[in-house]
Amino acid sequence: MTAVIAWVTVRTRLPGRGLLDFLAFVPITIPGIVLGISLIWVYFTIPIRIYGTLWILLVAYVTRYLPYGIRGTSAALIQVHRELEEAAAAAGARWWPTFRHILLPLLRPALVGTWIYIFIVSLRELGSGVLLYSTQSVVLAVRIFDLRDSGNYTSIAALSIFLIIVLVILVTVLQRLGGRTIREA
Repeated sequence: MTAVIAWVTVRTRLPGRGLLDFLAFVPITIPGIVLGISLIWVYFTIPIRIYGTLWILLVAYVTRYLPYGIRGTSAALIQVHRELEEAAAAAGARWWPTFRHILLPLLRPALVGTWIYIFIVSLRELGSGVLLYSTQSVVLAVRIFDLRDSGNYTSIAALSIFLIIVLVILVTVLQRLGGRTIREA
């Protein structure tokens, strides 16, 4: 999704692309707690029942971190010359195959790096998570916050070390995948 929005804002001359870029960037200015309250209000007033489920957390996190993904992808897309797309179009390729087979492989290292950053930062998100979680969808930051309130510091330490190990493994694997695509390019 971020790659398509970045492509529209960077590569096209469509009217409204500046507005799209602005609207995609606005969530950075909204504190997590305000986003959480807004989502509670929206999903209590419309008949879609996602409050108290994992889906409302997903909506909150996508809304909150979409601007970071778009900015990371836009920066990478600016570095890819338009002539690659023009050559594919001259060879008869349509937009989606060009995007999928030419641009996405070139953007993959930036997408992986951006995903790692967003994943790590989203684990710390307490503002919207504390308002939107339920017993079926507790997020890590809220769990650590609850453990701190109960004074269970040994569990916090164990959970934090486990999280660090998982993140180191994840980052190592994703960097190797991203590095392989750089060497192949």
